Amino acid sequence: MGKSMYNFGKQGAKEKARQQKQMDKVSKRIMAKQQKDNIKAGTPNADSDIAEPRLMDDNVKSTT
Repeated sequence: MGKSMYNFGKQGAKEKARQQKQMDKVSKRIMAKQQKDNIKAGTPNADSDIAEPRLMDDNVKSTT
């Protein structure tokens, strides 16, 4: 007699969850490596003021 397939849904869900967890780990590893490379290269974040310096002429209008 063969195995019954009463728990096929559980096995499929477990396999999908395992694959998703693997993909999440890979993406986290890639993101961590990119951040580490950015820090080493000295690339500023987009949120920092260094990324886009503001010119004083834009904020101050000359009266001459």
